[in-house]
Amino acid sequence: MKVSRPIIGVIAVLAGMSSTRAQSPSSGGSEATSANPVVHITLPDYSGEVPKGPNEQIYERNCLICHSVRYVTTQPGFSRVTWEKEVKKMVDSYGAPISEADQRKIVEYLVAVRGLPASK
Repeated sequence: MKVSRPIIGVIAVLAGMSSTRAQSPSSGGSEATSANPVVHITLPDYSGEVPKGPNEQIYERNCLICHSVRYVTTQPGFSRVTWEKEVKKMVDSYGAPISEADQRKIVEYLVAVRGLPASK
């Protein structure tokens, strides 16, 4: 099928007009100056505190490099063995630079704030 050049020209002009219209800010008082429709994002303010517990500072120094302050509070309660595996995974799989001594202290902290009661 052969399409004449004037038809192609008209299609190109119409396509250009529609993309220009899509990029211009809406007339709703928006202060947008670019094609990006997102002008402002307000993130929730969470200045929460790390739960108090033994070795809290060691946990903060080693774990808050990657994890948020709130992260530990969103975790389920785990046994000591599970927390030991989790901390070891951070070192072995993700390269967390945590010494053996600090790993033990972090586990103590995690068991204190998010541990399961010892089974009888």
